[in-house]
Amino acid sequence: MRVSDTLLQNGRALEWLTSSVILAYACTLALPGDTLSTSVAFAAFLQLGLDEAALSVPLSLIAAMRMAGLFINGNWQRSPVLRCVGAVLGAGLFMGLAVLFAVPALSGQSAALTTGVGTYFVLAAFDVLAAYRSAADASYYQRP
Repeated sequence: MRVSDTLLQNGRALEWLTSSVILAYACTLALPGDTLSTSVAFAAFLQLGLDEAALSVPLSLIAAMRMAGLFINGNWQRSPVLRCVGAVLGAGLFMGLAVLFAVPALSGQSAALTTGVGTYFVLAAFDVLAAYRSAADASYYQRP
């Protein structure tokens, strides 16, 4: 199987995209420095007591699980279940990020919404579609 087949097979490039966004987010948080204190946009994260390590480790694990499920897709009967669980986690994660980035503007700490609100909302919507699609794939593999 070629790399292009793995990335584009059956239109799963968006699942690779959202998985890569999660991994990039986790890697950025894992870099040296206090990312969450750099902007008022992260105020809700700090109010919840979150720090970079509390976010980057689980996000890395979610991204790795999703990428593994996408890479082995079709070669293992349970891979659609991995993809579905990963997409549901991704949708929840992205919706949570959209809400957390909206809190400073909605609470008056910031004069405007950040671009993260819309961006993460769209990513959440596409992960909901990915969850639906992978659940359909899982039911296909469950047939006798």
